[in-house]
Amino acid sequence: MEKEQLTSNQLKVISCLLHNDSIEAASKKAKVARGTIYAWMKLEAFKNRLEDGRNEIYTEGLNALKVATRKASMTLIELLDNSDRNTRRLAAKEIINFAIKAVELKEFEERLSVIEEILEQNNK
Repeated sequence: MEKEQLTSNQLKVISCLLHNDSIEAASKKAKVARGTIYAWMKLEAFKNRLEDGRNEIYTEGLNALKVATRKASMTLIELLDNSDRNTRRLAAKEIINFAIKAVELKEFEERLSVIEEILEQNNK
């Protein structure tokens, strides 16, 4: 099954599944019966191609968030100079919370690395 090529209809359905909210909507858009789509979703080649597409969309979304993080950070920093005292307080609180989480995550990663090294040495 893995080496089978997908048909143009199957590729069209995959695209519709990736860009619609439901199998029913994808079925209507692709003009393919829902039962056929469900049958195709059992095929390894179809499942793999669909999963690859979903992973690509997910990665694109994460990359967009990474780019927006700088802008969001700059917005928070700018709010520290806002004339409204409550806005400044909330911005400061958010920045401090993010800083604390970053330190906690770094410390957790360091501890996890030590544990992994110990486990690796014990497994030798």
